[in-house]
Amino acid sequence: MDMRGLAHFIRDIRRATGNKKEEESRVDEELAKIRAKFIQTSTMTTYDRKKYVCKLMFISMLGYPITFGHIEGLKLMSQESPSAKLIGYLSTSVLLNENSDLLTLTTHTVYRDLLSASDLSRSLALSAVANTGSRDFVEVMHEGVFSIVMDDSINQHIHKKALLTLLHIYRKYPEIVDLNTVIPKAAELLLSTQDGVSMCAVTFLNGCISKESRHLYRGIPEKLIQVLARIILEKQTEPGYVYYGVPAPWLQAKLLRLLQYFPLPSEADQRNRIILVLRKVVKATDKVLKDAQAQQKQRGTQSRVSAMNAVLFEVVSLCIQWDVGSKLILECVALISSFLSDKRESNLRYIGLSLLARLSFVDVPGFNFQMHCRQHQPQIIVSLHDSDASIRKKALDVLVAMCNRSTADDIIKELISYLPIAADPNFKTSLVLSIALLSEKYCKDYNVYVDIMLTVVSEAGDLCPPDIVHRVVQVVVNDPSVQKRAANIVFQELRKKANVPEVMLRVAAFVLGEFGYQIALNTESTPMVQLNLLTQKLSFTSVVTQSIIISTFSKFYTLYDDVAVRERIVKTLQAYTNSPHPELQQRATEFIALLEFARSELLEKVFEPMPPFRDDVSTVMNQVKRLQSSVQDIWALKILERGVEGVSHTGKRKPKSESADKQKDQAKRGISLNDPSSVSTAVPLQGDNTDQAYAELDALLDVSLPSQDVDRARSVYEEHRRRLFELSRADKGVLFSNESIELQCTKSTYGADSRMTVVVRDKTGEGLVQVAVEVIRAEAGLIVQSRTKDGTTVAPWGTITIEFAARSCFAFRSPPSVRMQYAPASDSARVCTDVLSLPILPTTFFTPYQVDSDANFSRLYETTKQASTFAGWRKAASPSRRVDVNALIQLLELQGYRTKMTGSGTIVGVAAFAVQPKERVEYVPVVCEIQTSASEMQVFVYTEESVLQHGALDTVEFSLQ
Repeated sequence: MDMRGLAHFIRDIRRATGNKKEEESRVDEELAKIRAKFIQTSTMTTYDRKKYVCKLMFISMLGYPITFGHIEGLKLMSQESPSAKLIGYLSTSVLLNENSDLLTLTTHTVYRDLLSASDLSRSLALSAVANTGSRDFVEVMHEGVFSIVMDDSINQHIHKKALLTLLHIYRKYPEIVDLNTVIPKAAELLLSTQDGVSMCAVTFLNGCISKESRHLYRGIPEKLIQVLARIILEKQTEPGYVYYGVPAPWLQAKLLRLLQYFPLPSEADQRNRIILVLRKVVKATDKVLKDAQAQQKQRGTQSRVSAMNAVLFEVVSLCIQWDVGSKLILECVALISSFLSDKRESNLRYIGLSLLARLSFVDVPGFNFQMHCRQHQPQIIVSLHDSDASIRKKALDVLVAMCNRSTADDIIKELISYLPIAADPNFKTSLVLSIALLSEKYCKDYNVYVDIMLTVVSEAGDLCPPDIVHRVVQVVVNDPSVQKRAANIVFQELRKKANVPEVMLRVAAFVLGEFGYQIALNTESTPMVQLNLLTQKLSFTSVVTQSIIISTFSKFYTLYDDVAVRERIVKTLQAYTNSPHPELQQRATEFIALLEFARSELLEKVFEPMPPFRDDVSTVMNQVKRLQSSVQDIWALKILERGVEGVSHTGKRKPKSESADKQKDQAKRGISLNDPSSVSTAVPLQGDNTDQAYAELDALLDVSLPSQDVDRARSVYEEHRRRLFELSRADKGVLFSNESIELQCTKSTYGADSRMTVVVRDKTGEGLVQVAVEVIRAEAGLIVQSRTKDGTTVAPWGTITIEFAARSCFAFRSPPSVRMQYAPASDSARVCTDVLSLPILPTTFFTPYQVDSDANFSRLYETTKQASTFAGWRKAASPSRRVDVNALIQLLELQGYRTKMTGSGTIVGVAAFAVQPKERVEYVPVVCEIQTSASEMQVFVYTEESVLQHGALDTVEFSLQ
């Protein structure tokens, strides 16, 4: 296809690459010509249309916006000529994106080509679905793609393309793809005689495996072993997939990686077969490496070594995962040692460090991970300073993995010494997090911990994650023994450094404001010196930092009675009353008003010392938890979990007494990674005075109510609780009602998102004012937001609408609470307040688990039971009343369970609880089991999340009662 005009245009653009204006002029000229040609399309030939569309694609790739000509590309798609169809599809991929409205015009053509008998048409249509598919577009097309995957008569090349297209759809819209049908087909394609088909099949299986879909992979490990045996033992590989003498290295690596998700085969034949494969790969790699040292300059040697190393990487990971025996493991260790000592190849050092970190999970006779790491510690430290960022990160992982109580001090010092010279921001953040984790885990003394972490905050500056900064402040506030030391450290930091990072400056201002008085008697750190140091930094910082420093000055005013200090503080605050920033202006104005007009008792109350933090306010574990939720690789996740083992339970200092040890342990405890709700109670404010404080609080809250008011409050609560559980699965209903006001609720749930509309209606005919429904409590696993659309006034007999949006991020137990507030229009001073629960329970996000057969249902039921603990409840049966099994089944189905009656008479329900911690919705299986007998009824809920167990059980229990 000779397009001379296109070639001339491209040549002109190349000549003008040094002159931007000349290029723009030439592009504008060509666009004008094309626009003129497209006006008279009736006389345009197919050749001209192809040529002009190609020019538009070239102009688009140069970076210029294309605002016309898209329809001409769509016309080419629908033609039967292969060259025209090819350019039409290419223009669709280049000129349109998934948000383009014009994409809907291609739907008929693409779907027709998917079902076409022409391989070229099918191939082009599959490419269009994979590259430009919006959700609506994909929902229409996925049936055609699915039919190609399932049709055995179609060309294998098209099969491969369809399978990869389906994988692309699954990664973007997982709920559209029916894995129950596709995974068995992909498993069947694994055994294809064509290595390309096998590779596409294993790529699809690798991309779709998850905790929710793993039950569909039964029988697949045997097929993976069969394919590996064919390649390694039987030496049957297509010639086109032999890479420098290595048979299908990419296929081998993908097969081995998928096997890591499964346990070692229990059948002796399968187990012996895969171990033989692993031994042959290790021996072959050792031989290739030795040959490569003797034939370094021979062509293709390095490529062969790289291919073998890619396979070896997965082999060693699989050996560690399966614990295949000491002999094979030690052979792998010897190879890893040779990688670490290689000084020429960065790739070998990267592989060696990656595998060395994974060896921390090996426990076989003759191998000690700590001793092995000490032998290579010099190479690990040198790798920490490598110019390659990926090698630095792997060296850091190894140092964290090899750290124990005997080596912790040296490793932490080495990491801190490297912190000032680390230039890469991402690596520096990882370095800070590693130091924080090791300090949490191994520091026995709070003073040492504070020294380390304040140094880290100072050196890392703005790259220090906020959770780590909050953790340092939490420890300082909660432990009086380190407060003076912390105040002295931050004071010296301000005095010695001209440029203090803003994060450190905020910590210093807070610590000096709270505990600066403990060093105020020193001649070098008098109140005026502290004030001068903070004042010098005040003008060169952000608004947030200035706000903290201004608050510190106000605390100084109440702490110190020095007239000169107080005058300097008032003068500084007055200067900020004219600040252009509203926050600073308001803060300074309010503080001056307090200092000038408030009584001393009020000042002391407003500026009283910060009480100890609750344990769940802020901790380094929050940062780790976010990092853990973003990790996809199973080995990276294992290493991270190994690094945080013991952080929540390890003390940092030796106890002075049993009670002191208990209080310190509570102050240092982090949040468990496996249980988002594992938060402890707040640290006591006064130690020995806690009982007295509680007694005073009890006396303050001790009130007596008439018995009729108690009965009325109980009935209102029971009525609201009944409506709450009814609305948990209903789409609409009344949430709350009394003689003055009624709240009508309408809600919808999709995946992990729930939308709720609450209509507030006046029942008095007088109108309501100051109407507000605000969220006051929601568990950590549930995000709730609200929006009022119609103001805060309800007209007589009128309504206003309040919208709520909720997302289930993690497991939770209780519904969110809201405060409802209103006042009659005739008496706005009589404000009424009620606390209600929104009908957003764990069962709101339940959907029946999709299983296609009774066997799969039973398998999922047994798997979930074996992998979970349970929560149970029992109720005595009435002798005169027979249990209605159908009613129980209907009750579970209303709550979102897929039900089945077992042979023993047990009712089993399986539901999928939707959570969305990141971009994709994930589903957690939940099993409810109801057992009935003549004397009692027992209910058991099985799931991996204990919070979810109790939340689901609460709903079932209330429904049964």
